[in-house]
Amino acid sequence: MRREGSRRATVAATAAVLGGALLASFGTAGPAGAAVPNPIIIQPNPVAPGGTISVFDGGNCDYPSTGTVTFQTGSGPGIPVITIGPLQNMIGGTGQVPANVTPGNYQVSLSCTTTNEKKKEGPFNGTLVVKSGASNGVNPNGGAKTGDGASLTTPGGLAEGIALVLGGGAMWFLVRRRLTRSN
Repeated sequence: MRREGSRRATVAATAAVLGGALLASFGTAGPAGAAVPNPIIIQPNPVAPGGTISVFDGGNCDYPSTGTVTFQTGSGPGIPVITIGPLQNMIGGTGQVPANVTPGNYQVSLSCTTTNEKKKEGPFNGTLVVKSGASNGVNPNGGAKTGDGASLTTPGGLAEGIALVLGGGAMWFLVRRRLTRSN
């Protein structure tokens, strides 16, 4: 009797898991053959007027490809088209946001053409935020200011480190010795 109840519970749990997985696959699948594109990558975002941006395909274009990135700017000064091409395992390029561009959100459209088959892909869309006071995309000069390891050369820092290691080793030795005596 108990075995029969256990078997029923196992069958019911299996059916619930498989049924849930089946429902999830129907709920998430879109129209047949329709793939949702990855978002394009825009760095930095937001960017200050006059800044430099990099735009990448996000893995949407077949490698190697070339193409263009266009910006919908409305009636104000425009952001020039960026030509993209193959980089290391991705498609991308860099461009300059003019200093006289009005801060706001700009629709970005990336289209590419495969180099080998001349097959057009896209457009893939994103949004660029131009914001006064944001990063201007300038690369930093020099290394990160995270310290130079000076604590290793000062007598106090080095002595403290050695004392901690020796104290930990001594504690391990004493605990180990006590455990062998009690057995």
